[in-house]
Amino acid sequence: MFTVKVIEEVFVALGGIAVFLFGLRQMSDCIQSLAGSKMKRALYGATRSKIRGVLAGAGVTAVIQSSTATNVMLASFAGSGAITLGAAIPVVMGANIGTTVTAQLVSLSGVNLSLVGSLSSLFAFVGFVMTFFGSEKLKKTGGFLFGFGILFIGLGIMNESIISFGQYAFFRKLFTVKNPFFLILNGFLMTGIVQSSSAVSSVIIVLSSGGLLSFESSTYLILGSNIGAGIAVLLLSSSMEKQAEKVAVVNVLFNLAGTIIVLPFLIAFQKPIESAFYLISGSSERMIANFHTAFNLISAFLLLPFSGGIQRLTECICSKKLRKKEKIKAYI
Repeated sequence: MFTVKVIEEVFVALGGIAVFLFGLRQMSDCIQSLAGSKMKRALYGATRSKIRGVLAGAGVTAVIQSSTATNVMLASFAGSGAITLGAAIPVVMGANIGTTVTAQLVSLSGVNLSLVGSLSSLFAFVGFVMTFFGSEKLKKTGGFLFGFGILFIGLGIMNESIISFGQYAFFRKLFTVKNPFFLILNGFLMTGIVQSSSAVSSVIIVLSSGGLLSFESSTYLILGSNIGAGIAVLLLSSSMEKQAEKVAVVNVLFNLAGTIIVLPFLIAFQKPIESAFYLISGSSERMIANFHTAFNLISAFLLLPFSGGIQRLTECICSKKLRKKEKIKAYI
């Protein structure tokens, strides 16, 4: 079943994912260096209003291409006492909307992947050259362009290797599982391991474009990926103050609640939902990217009025966790 050829293609796919993640991180690091202080001020200033908080979270995350970075910034604000947990909740919701921009870019690249590959190589080369000359600002701009090019080069590697999986029965069975809960768990675990929902959603889009994943299966994987995205923030915030950890818990609760709300409708009305997204999008890649964005928009719209309830639930969970820690310390 696992021939040398299969193993080689798996390694190439993993390499493509690694290159994609490197490009994503490079873009995020450089844009934060260029405009990090401005973005922090924007996030801090927007916490006075729920709507502004959602918009700021979406905008900042769309620019830096990392909801984890946005949530970590929020966690540091909350940990230092600069903002309250209640003020941070709308920004967390917005960050989940902003992180879908990567999937939108990847889905658009499917229109002409060869052209995108050529342009991305040019961006990577020009950006790399720019990192050796000029001011620090010019070098960081070059680093951003280099990351942007590398991201799509990684996507191209993923696309070529993953599509070839379709010829193997094992992979076809793996990707055509019909159980929604198993698929949600798959998406959760994949994101927990890779630590990037953007990378996982991009892989889902590539698999779909190669005919390995149906729209139905993709939607459940996206739901699981959204929940798994909170794991990285939880891990990073565990060493911060108690208030910072609460922001990470809010992120998980938001995506979990959104999944609980949307899942029954997905199961009951899968065909009408698929038809609606096909009419709007036209291709499998665009359908998945648009579903990802729509899911987070709907979740934010429905849950924003209940941000107070999310705050109280978060306080309850974290206080119970703290009491358990204190009991364990007492026994030790």
